[in-house]
Amino acid sequence: MDVELRHLRVVCAVADAGSITRAAIGIGSTQPALTAAVQRIERAFGGTLFVRGREGVVPTAFGECVLARARAVLAAADTMHRDAARWLADGDERPVALGGIGGSMVVELADRLGDSGRAQAVSVTTEFSPSRLLDLVAGGQLDAAVVADYPGHVLRAAPGVALRPLAAQPVFVAIAADHPAAHGTEIDLADLAAERWVLGPSDGAGWPECFEEACARAGFRPRVAHRSTELRPLQRLIAAGRAISPCQVTFPGTPGIAIRSLTGDPLWMRYLIAWNTEGAFGENSAALIAAAEAAYRSDTDSSHAYRRWLARRGEPVDARRAIG
Repeated sequence: MDVELRHLRVVCAVADAGSITRAAIGIGSTQPALTAAVQRIERAFGGTLFVRGREGVVPTAFGECVLARARAVLAAADTMHRDAARWLADGDERPVALGGIGGSMVVELADRLGDSGRAQAVSVTTEFSPSRLLDLVAGGQLDAAVVADYPGHVLRAAPGVALRPLAAQPVFVAIAADHPAAHGTEIDLADLAAERWVLGPSDGAGWPECFEEACARAGFRPRVAHRSTELRPLQRLIAAGRAISPCQVTFPGTPGIAIRSLTGDPLWMRYLIAWNTEGAFGENSAALIAAAEAAYRSDTDSSHAYRRWLARRGEPVDARRAIG
């Protein structure tokens, strides 16, 4: 059997749902039919993609590898369809193409730009790598993108791309709610030296290298037990107490997981908005920046942990000083 785009969408649907049954409902299939489909796809790839756990299915290490590439292929296919529509559309009728790193901020931005009436349609593409997003903006595949950088790993704009800092925020840690450290409001990074961590692969822009550098300053090297970019497996590993993870302040809260700040704020990340100076926002970057700033505020306002941190800090965050 040749692997097709529809097969890749099945694999991603199962990973996102964390359950064959839930995925089947989401795509309008049945549990037996989807189970058989996954088995055929696994035979085509030559390896097991998922294993069953107490709470559903999780990707194997091989499955994580396939998922990362499946998402890239599907994103490329979506980009191809979108670009074709952009070529066929005229002027203001062309859809605006946005990109963003993982998280909900780019969706907030798309909603605001769509509601403004300035675009006929707004499409969203997410990528794990900020550098990849900047390449897409530079190449004209994206009009704008929400990206991030880190202390000592500052993003540089390519020719034809403008970059504007939006805000800086500390990196928090996600741990099991019954972890002893969860009883306080913040945690000293050095106290987590013996913990098992789950991290993603390198994003090409400084993560997780900057986190490992912060751990080194705290006197230890993190024990990386798991690698994952998939949200559901990540949440399950944390909730089960099998690992802890550094996280954005907007990391989705779920039962069994506590989000805590780190004492002294040893690690920061900065959000930026990038846009193609010859694209849809080349002559109206002020509207894009205003919408991006509002999207950032709306996104972070949803984080109880971040609001508590701001209340304790008692002063605004200077993005340039925090990243340095």
